[in-house]
Amino acid sequence: MPIALLKFPYDLLGEVFKQCNPIELYCLSKCSKRTRNSVKSGGKINWKISYWSSEKIMICGNGLDYVFKATEKQEDYFKIESYQGYKSMQIPMEGVVEMFFYLLDTLRICIVQTLGLQFDKHFDNFSKVAKVLMERNLEIERLSIGFIDDVQDLANFMPLISQMRITKEFAFAPMFPADFHYQLINYPRYIHIIYACRFDTNQLLNCTCSRIKLRNSTLSNQDLNIFFRQWKTAGTFPNLQWLEIDSKKIDNQFAILDMVPPITRVENPQKQVSIRFGDGQNDEVMIFDAVRVYKDDGTEAWLKVKLGDVPELEFLVCNPDNTKVEEIEWSDDDDDHGGVRVPIEEYENRAWDDEEIDGEDSDEEESDEEESDEEESDDDETDYEESSDEN
Repeated sequence: MPIALLKFPYDLLGEVFKQCNPIELYCLSKCSKRTRNSVKSGGKINWKISYWSSEKIMICGNGLDYVFKATEKQEDYFKIESYQGYKSMQIPMEGVVEMFFYLLDTLRICIVQTLGLQFDKHFDNFSKVAKVLMERNLEIERLSIGFIDDVQDLANFMPLISQMRITKEFAFAPMFPADFHYQLINYPRYIHIIYACRFDTNQLLNCTCSRIKLRNSTLSNQDLNIFFRQWKTAGTFPNLQWLEIDSKKIDNQFAILDMVPPITRVENPQKQVSIRFGDGQNDEVMIFDAVRVYKDDGTEAWLKVKLGDVPELEFLVCNPDNTKVEEIEWSDDDDDHGGVRVPIEEYENRAWDDEEIDGEDSDEEESDEEESDEEESDDDETDYEESSDEN
């Protein structure tokens, strides 16, 4: 029996729409302007939307992911498919930007989970989306830009990106020209730059992130010593919990916090310190064989510097709310494990496994001996029977 859905009061209509997923609401909204207005006024829904390089839009809601995927095949337009963990609808390739803003407005979404750029050819659409999001001052949890070859347009666009309200992660892979400098105004919780040669000491000193990862950096021992001297001062860098830098300019010629690299300490039991920032696969960091250091206010931290082909610095600042310190006792018998230290618990488990294997081998040997005895017995009986027949 048909239901006059649009005659429902707005509050009741909102409860009905909360039972629908994003694809269903999109289909309803396309029925008429009145239907779309009803969907828009149906109450706020706490969904998040992602835009990926003019090829994919994703909405997280109701425990599932709903993907609007671009296609050039007209016969597949608006085709809906269900998979384990997500549902998808295929949409026209040339209408992805318009679809993104249609969904953003119609479904009243206030948070962009990821804004991503993966290929040069999608830069124009990416810049259109980024400008509107900045004008609306929408929260963008994660900005991700991949390995772009033509970086000049992106470099010119960076002043606008630096003003965006990025809250959780800034992941950047392009390598900019030598005269480029990062000028971020709003720092997220986590910044990850693949080619950090343009990220200098001043930017590190001004960074308010809780987690920093700089690869292919040009920071030297002197630069890092300036940073850590500033960090030791009480009240500085209140958010910082993890710093990871690899730089070929880190060497053993200059001290960092009065310690000449390599900076490491091997103990047994070993101190393993870890922080979990979230529930994601890459949301946990861990440090071991590190040296304990302190701020002037008594805050405890751990520092480790490794030398080699690509020297690396790791620095973890303890926070009772999310930091875990464990002691791991290592086995002294390294020869049986290729010179690699093995935790005592794992070593004992391996020993038990070895005993079981040895036991199985012993049982197999005994079984083989029994079979051999039986074969010999059978041969003896056969020889006896042949001998009896001859007699």
